[in-house]
Amino acid sequence: MLKVALTGIPSSGKTTVINGILERFTEQGYRVLIVPETATEFIKSGITPVGENKIDPLIFQELVLRKQLSKEELYEYAANCLGSDKVIILFDRGTLDGYAYVPEEEMNEVMNKVGVSKRDLLLNYHAILFLEGSPKFFTTENNAARYEKDASEAAALRQRLLNSYLGHDNLRVIKPREQMKDKQEEVINILSNMLGNPTRLRDQKKFLVSDVNIEEFLKNVGSGIVDIDQDYLVSENSEEEYRVRKMTQGNDSSYHFTVIKKLANGTREILKEETINEKAYEKLLALKNKELASIKKTRYSFVYANQYYKLDSFEDGLMILEVNLTKENPTLTLPDFVSVVEDVTNDLDYTNINIAKRKKDDYDKGKDNSNRGHRLFRERNTI
Repeated sequence: MLKVALTGIPSSGKTTVINGILERFTEQGYRVLIVPETATEFIKSGITPVGENKIDPLIFQELVLRKQLSKEELYEYAANCLGSDKVIILFDRGTLDGYAYVPEEEMNEVMNKVGVSKRDLLLNYHAILFLEGSPKFFTTENNAARYEKDASEAAALRQRLLNSYLGHDNLRVIKPREQMKDKQEEVINILSNMLGNPTRLRDQKKFLVSDVNIEEFLKNVGSGIVDIDQDYLVSENSEEEYRVRKMTQGNDSSYHFTVIKKLANGTREILKEETINEKAYEKLLALKNKELASIKKTRYSFVYANQYYKLDSFEDGLMILEVNLTKENPTLTLPDFVSVVEDVTNDLDYTNINIAKRKKDDYDKGKDNSNRGHRLFRERNTI
């Protein structure tokens, strides 16, 4: 089962893209379940946050969130009842879209009232597809429930909406196209790749980074900041790595277990990846590989030039910038607010497991790793 949230500013082509997904994957034998946009359902029924008979915007967002959560639970239950692995659940907007319409602090209060956390809601989707739009395509004709007055008002929602999903490991930004069929095809190709198993880890570009323009950097990062504690476990199979992660975003933490296969050509594949609870995480930590040090880093996620970047800042000062390139969006435009030192995409020294090995070697030699910087790159500014 693949669960995907499709979001973006108004008139970005969601309806057309959804129809293309339904047609293409149905032809391939998949069951495609489409969860309709909840806010539109309420507005069309007479419950609206704008106009003469408007309801309080926070109450409206609470209603939307509660109904969306209920629908997602029911659709997943229905998918499990189909008796097939070839199921795609496509959500027309996700549970975090409300952050674009009310202040973050107030939306956080809504989340607390409903009893959910932002981190947990992010993890409910295997992928987030964010459709960028072009002002010249804006219209209200295809959605009577749309209450943005014009393209400029719709565009103002973009950064707030995008910020709400930063921090998800599989966020894809789909840039505007002159022909909607090209955008549709890009999304279909992305989903096709996601349905492949196992998943290659070497589809990304990695760069060693030094100076960061903090002011410009934070403008782009928004709220996509995640603290990561990563440990490797003892494995009886020399061709596999077992890894656990604790990922903390704000006050919320999630826990993950991953099995990675090492291939002869130096590439690696994810064989298994699952979210676990805190108790299972603590139990797995008892199997920690004593030959490898713990990895602690802060991940800053941001979008720049229609590419989704992740900057990992390690506790010793090492900084690595990652970006996934695709056939549909192959152009690499490095952010102008970071100083790139070197392309380390194919340098195995900068894989997490080798960083963990070097840290353990340094600990054994009695070196202080707290603030000295990585021995492969000592002189740099940190975030």
